Amino acid sequence: MIDLVNLPRSYIDKYGRDKVTEIIGHGPAMMSMWLSRGRFPVEAVQKLIEFDPSPLHDIKPLYSTSEIGKKLIILMPMNGPPEPEILDAFARLYDPKEMDFHRVGFNNLSVARNSLAGHFLKGPWDWALWWDSDTIPPYGDAAAFKKLCQNPAMPDAFAGVHSIYRMLVHKRSFVSACYVGRRKGAPPQFFKAEMEMKGVMKRGPRNELMECDWTGFGFTLTHRKVFEDIVTTQGDEIRVKNEGLRSRFGYDHAFFTPTGVDIPGDDIPFCMRAAKAGHKVVMDLSVFAAHIGNHAYTYNDL
Repeated sequence: MIDLVNLPRSYIDKYGRDKVTEIIGHGPAMMSMWLSRGRFPVEAVQKLIEFDPSPLHDIKPLYSTSEIGKKLIILMPMNGPPEPEILDAFARLYDPKEMDFHRVGFNNLSVARNSLAGHFLKGPWDWALWWDSDTIPPYGDAAAFKKLCQNPAMPDAFAGVHSIYRMLVHKRSFVSACYVGRRKGAPPQFFKAEMEMKGVMKRGPRNELMECDWTGFGFTLTHRKVFEDIVTTQGDEIRVKNEGLRSRFGYDHAFFTPTGVDIPGDDIPFCMRAAKAGHKVVMDLSVFAAHIGNHAYTYNDL
């Protein structure tokens, strides 16, 4: 059972008065009054739990480690060597008894992703976990992840999450982790037209899903049904007619190929095709990955 009366004091002990004052949005005088009375309003307690839900997740974890049963494959497109830090995350997240792994190296990411999709569809898997070789998701070691991101205030419930098991919990066909570009102040790598994404990211991780228009594929979970429904609804448009290309790279459908000169990249075209097939991407706001450049960039760098 959670001791709600003394819960605010535990946050003060952990994060200090200044940080708790910032979280609850009231000044030091109000904080002192609440402490002297031994009573915090429920709205303040709610804000503390939203910032760091560890007390709740000691009772009900963010995810379960139920068996995957070889129904998931990690797919990694590479246009260069992986960042060294990715080895730490991969060693902790990849379980060869429960999942498979396949990588493709090529200097064109849309071709590499199309090749990986072709491999996925020829196999027995239900889930494809797309993982870029410069993206580091939380991998079950809170202290190591916070050190990597140089963000000691990140709550352990989020910094120490096993990202794959967490994202599978939702049973949604298209789920993405959150991450930002690889420079100070770079924008979030996802978009929702009617919202300001930088503000969403600055709030930090929380136990919430948010539907988006598109996401980067740094760390993204897709169900087989997404690809099958794209083929059903748009198969003629994306079918590869060049036999040499098909045999060289092993794919029949160009899921990640740009839709035109005004649509950049490989991930946005895929999200557009998936939405047309009835699969909108949802952002898991509890999984904040780091984007490795000359620093591990995350929400703290906006």
